[in-house]
Amino acid sequence: MVVSDRTPSSLRAARARRSVSSGVQALALLTLLFATRHTSAQPTNSWTILHYAAGSNSSEVDLLSDIQEMMDGKLAEGYELIVLIDRTPGHSEDSTTLGENFTDTRLYRITHHGYERLHGGTELAQVRADRPVDLGMGDAQVLKQFVRFGKQHFPAEHYLLVLRSHGNGVGMCPDHESGTEDRLFPGEISDVLTAEESVDILGLDVCSMAGLENLYEWRPGNGSFSADLVIASAPLSGAWAYDRILSRLKDGPGTANELDPARMTPLQFASMIFEEIEAMQPWASWGLFDNGRIARVKAEVDELAGLLAAEDGAILLQAIDSTLGYHHQTAADLETSLLAFPYVDAYHFYSLLSRNQKLRPTSRAQATEVCAAIDELVVASYYGTGFLPTTSDFVDGKGGVYQVLPRGRKVFSQTGSTFWAHTTWFHPDAITGEPDSYGAYDWCGDGAVKGNGEVENFFELMDALFDDPKAADGGVNHYAP
Repeated sequence: MVVSDRTPSSLRAARARRSVSSGVQALALLTLLFATRHTSAQPTNSWTILHYAAGSNSSEVDLLSDIQEMMDGKLAEGYELIVLIDRTPGHSEDSTTLGENFTDTRLYRITHHGYERLHGGTELAQVRADRPVDLGMGDAQVLKQFVRFGKQHFPAEHYLLVLRSHGNGVGMCPDHESGTEDRLFPGEISDVLTAEESVDILGLDVCSMAGLENLYEWRPGNGSFSADLVIASAPLSGAWAYDRILSRLKDGPGTANELDPARMTPLQFASMIFEEIEAMQPWASWGLFDNGRIARVKAEVDELAGLLAAEDGAILLQAIDSTLGYHHQTAADLETSLLAFPYVDAYHFYSLLSRNQKLRPTSRAQATEVCAAIDELVVASYYGTGFLPTTSDFVDGKGGVYQVLPRGRKVFSQTGSTFWAHTTWFHPDAITGEPDSYGAYDWCGDGAVKGNGEVENFFELMDALFDDPKAADGGVNHYAP
């Protein structure tokens, strides 16, 4: 049984008739406070969509628009759509979309032109329909509880998890009410969530999270949270058009443009979402990634790193400077943009290396292998026009995923420190005491033995290239290859 404060008109009328009896009213109140949905061990739907809407920031207005679009677009009955939304004072006064202008954290089941407010059961026990609670959406424990709630009470054969808020590559879903602007970090998600919370599709409806390092964090078979397919943007992006996406889901046979939730595969669903994103955001850049391929990319990149360690470092520095970047190149302060968004298109970068005649043939050949692995990873991608600078370097279906590659030796004029010194958040070790950092990137640590004096993965190659090799304490990030 679902706890609800909004239901179809026929049920509302029935409840109104029952409310004549005060005894029934008391029973209804007890039901409201203590009822939970009964589920069997078997999936009841082919799909459940879990939408994590972190609105404790300026994205709140857009999140409420998203939910209205969901109610407009949800026509099919063959899937469930569950939303956890957090709001905060000062951003939106919307009292229409979800019935009132609340400023706490609430759980909803979305229906066509309607919604039901839910009690979080034992999995998300803090969230109740009879009292307010303000959860920290930047806490991975809350995300874990939400996914567990969705899987327990709305079991399905397949799951789409959407994280919706702001993102900057380092983290996403910031919670400005926590006092520290806590956010979800890639390594934190891996540390807190488990394999039980894994999903078929991870949709990152935030900016700037389409990085090799992030995808590798959630690779299938890692023993923790994973996603088979990932949809993400490399630069600044906009919200998905949820009405257009959901309206293409129809029960039973439909047109060639429609999908039956009971029969659609994860790749079909993810591809359809990507199509709608591209149609509605021609100015952005998005990618759809087969995350089962990311482990090969990591292996090929690390093999190349060992070869590049014996090459002239100036060649690598020039390649980084020449690669298509996903910093906000239209910003007035380009230096700050380069510092804040040290992301370059991975396929373009390794393509440049594969053609650079100053490198040894073995290095060029291995760079070609990296390009082939990235090509397998990227199912679909595009580079928009109008907002992003004009370029001929992007290749559809190959570009669209970045690698963290700062212009490490460049000195930031406002601090006098190198760009690498400002990239200490990118680290194999867990970082404590810094609210804007978490570290613990598997991409940085896997394949390397810290302190043995050898370059064994690409992170160690960057550290050897950008940091002081003579520093006894490991340099600016306290890491010694």
